[in-house]
Amino acid sequence: MAIINAVAQNRQSQGWAQDSQRMRSVAAGGSIPGAETVTTPGDCAVFASQNPFAKWADKSVSMADGMMPVAGMRESGPTTTIILTLQSAEAPAIAQADFNYTVELAARCSQFDLASTESGMTSTYAVQLLSAPDAGEKRFAWLQTTKPQGPGDFGWVGLRVLAGTMSVNLGLSVAAAGSEADVRPALDSMAALAQELIDQAAQHPPSVAAAPPNSRTPDDVVALLKGVAGPTGKTVDMPAASVIGSERPGIDLGQPSQGPRPPCSFSGAAYQSPIGSVVGQGQIQGASKMDFIELAVISMPTTATPPHPFDTQAAALRDCPMMQEDLGEGTRQWSAIKHLTMAVTGDSSYAVAYQLADGTGQWHVLLGARKGTLAVEASTIRSSEADAQPAADVLGGVIGQVFAKAGL
Repeated sequence: MAIINAVAQNRQSQGWAQDSQRMRSVAAGGSIPGAETVTTPGDCAVFASQNPFAKWADKSVSMADGMMPVAGMRESGPTTTIILTLQSAEAPAIAQADFNYTVELAARCSQFDLASTESGMTSTYAVQLLSAPDAGEKRFAWLQTTKPQGPGDFGWVGLRVLAGTMSVNLGLSVAAAGSEADVRPALDSMAALAQELIDQAAQHPPSVAAAPPNSRTPDDVVALLKGVAGPTGKTVDMPAASVIGSERPGIDLGQPSQGPRPPCSFSGAAYQSPIGSVVGQGQIQGASKMDFIELAVISMPTTATPPHPFDTQAAALRDCPMMQEDLGEGTRQWSAIKHLTMAVTGDSSYAVAYQLADGTGQWHVLLGARKGTLAVEASTIRSSEADAQPAADVLGGVIGQVFAKAGL
């Protein structure tokens, strides 16, 4: 992540990187959907786009996903935003995984077909290998188009570059993909970005401070979420977790990233302090599409000391008649806060329902409890005030399941 973020800063662009820990935890929890990629001929698979679910499950390779606007572009969109993945492992292993082909195989696979199946749906594509611009030690490029290609279908241009122990995978959608000349500008832009990433890694290797000790890993937190059921018997779908602050350049992992919050204000990020907390999230589907429970589990570092951010927020929720919610890029007011009862007890807890000035009349039900270094929060939405307390009873049961799995 640090390499991608640093290049984005150098470019003064809105590029960003995603911590792969979350997706790795999804894979570790066995919640990833089935996916399969088949090429014809079969030995051309080395040139095919990589299955993201398979790469997330491979913990032998360090990786980060991200996006970067094409140089000079200020607006993001499918044809102006490069999708990228950095992978790092021992040089023989990364070369074997991403560049295991001969010149003869590349010639034989100059054109091939690809079928991708995910969640029972199959899509077919035609793939053509292209002349790759100069970047790194070894590279190949390709153009992938739908087969048969319909009017308005976009193509996909890919570039994979090897540099020592790092593999850079980049892709960009293209509207006009009739010939190699049509996609050459996209390839040149991706090659320039690949070289910037390689140079950044070589000249300014990222230094990541060790996170404070935590008694639970992201996989442990996913295990707490997995199997937790709602009132219909459905369980948490695709739980994921990550360490807050990991691999973020410029952040001291020993210190909270936020200062004191103003009174009677709410911020979801407040639950993710101090830095080094493991935060897991998941959703339980209800009886209808719009009926669901949002669930969050926060395992604080063992070095965390009072006042805990959760306790400060809980006190505000108990004491304030109104709240201002921080949305990151703006705020919104909570009104008509109603205090509810909660069956789960802990070192600190809260149970409230509130409305927004959005004209829907809906009641947002929010519960949370902390026991030791583990905090659990659950929320849902109901159509009337009368439904708020029954919903709180359900959410309390869900929170209790998490604590029970943690032995608390």
